[in-house]
Amino acid sequence: MPAESRSFPWWVVVGGLVLALGYLPTLTTPFDFIDDGNLVYPAPPGTTLVGHAGRWWDRVRANVEHLGPFRPAVWAHWELAANTLGGDPLAWRSARLGWCALAAVMLLWLMRELRLHPVAALVAGAAAMWNPYRNEIWTSLTLAEGVAMPYALFALVAARKAAGSRSPWAWDAAAVVALLAALGCKNTFAALVPAMLALRLWPDGVTLRDGLRRNWSSAAAYLLPLAGPAAHFVYFKLNWHAGQYETPGPTLAQAGRMASWLKGAAGLDFLGTGVGLVLLALWRARRVRPPVTTGGLEGSYRAALFCGVLLLVAGYVVYLPVPIGAARYTMPAVWGFDVLFALLLTALIAVPASLPRRVAWAGVGVGVAALLVANVGRQEKAAARSRMLWAALHHVEAAAPQGARIAWVDDGELGTEEGIHFAWHLLHRGRGDVRIGLFDGQERPVERVELPPLDGPPAYRIVGDPDAAPGDWGPGPTFAANYRLGRKRFACRLDARRERPSGGGWAMSAAP
Repeated sequence: MPAESRSFPWWVVVGGLVLALGYLPTLTTPFDFIDDGNLVYPAPPGTTLVGHAGRWWDRVRANVEHLGPFRPAVWAHWELAANTLGGDPLAWRSARLGWCALAAVMLLWLMRELRLHPVAALVAGAAAMWNPYRNEIWTSLTLAEGVAMPYALFALVAARKAAGSRSPWAWDAAAVVALLAALGCKNTFAALVPAMLALRLWPDGVTLRDGLRRNWSSAAAYLLPLAGPAAHFVYFKLNWHAGQYETPGPTLAQAGRMASWLKGAAGLDFLGTGVGLVLLALWRARRVRPPVTTGGLEGSYRAALFCGVLLLVAGYVVYLPVPIGAARYTMPAVWGFDVLFALLLTALIAVPASLPRRVAWAGVGVGVAALLVANVGRQEKAAARSRMLWAALHHVEAAAPQGARIAWVDDGELGTEEGIHFAWHLLHRGRGDVRIGLFDGQERPVERVELPPLDGPPAYRIVGDPDAAPGDWGPGPTFAANYRLGRKRFACRLDARRERPSGGGWAMSAAP
């Protein structure tokens, strides 16, 4: 790789903007029914600054009491966005797209500081940002991993910059502040600290002993933010109650689940063949020593290797005590894979031109293109789900009689959480008089702390199967949205009880 330029790396900024364009379709997506029902609406008009601060703290505290996580930074983001963007989905989506671009810039900046080749960084960055297993943090407006990603990656960048700076205190301060912000979004970002310590203690051209002697006091500052998560964990364990997350300890079952999620989040379903071809090309060219291996661990790519491995291991271990998960919970572990993948591609670039190298690049290119196609497909599916539910909500909002009681039936097609957010969207849009009751597939009431039970029998119901047997209900309008180019669709149906309780009728006309 050529000598590092001191000029500003514009390719990092341009590349981050281009990578974010993979989520351009989200701009046409309405609010969802997963988190948005209670997060996207502003405080009542006339709320003072003190009132906003109190509202923020009440939500932070309620999050601890009901679920367990202490997330002041992410709640600050949500409240600030709600009160500046209002209930406008396009404004929210545009802001989220900009935040996605910032996260991509930070990922590319980290790879640049690790001296990985720009082409390798851009390809690995595209594979990371377009991965359909991870894309929910950008198709959703509120997930904590998406909020934290720019802070977390910048903390790593700042630790690396501090190690090579003549005035490291400013970068050290920036690293600590960014780490605090990431921890304020999710405590599991404590897994960043081992990689940050390695980057700060062990700059290029310095032995580990010399690095420890020169930098131990500065690196020790990176341990101070861990006091917050540690104190929270002790409080959580001493005050745990039913309904909060559980931390029973590491299990083999969770280890297997984490490995499976990492496989998906790394994109190996799409990139596995390409990665294999890269390894084959490097093995065939092993007699030609590329720069990535020159000097062993004392070489110029030592930082990338250790950063990638430590992120992968620490990010994997931090989730082992928690018996829940999803692909997004592989962050920051999967960022370690991203760095190692870019390191492999950097090594491939150093290999002399040959047929195996060309085949390897073709395999990687096909894999990245497939990731983008799958990502856009999942965006289309998520948008269709939201459009279907909004069609039902707009009809209820416009046509429901005052005080209507509606059963939300979790029949395998509709989810209970969607019913909760359906009610919250109605509340914030001025139809809090409409009561939503949660029911299971056998139409038995479901108890949830988020919504009180109905105060009487429901006069209407919403079911996810438009072909469901009506029974005691008169089938009403169906609300549907197509996806996968019209080959599939989401649909739900609004029914009215054949013998309605008193309280006014409701014309079961087609949805407006």
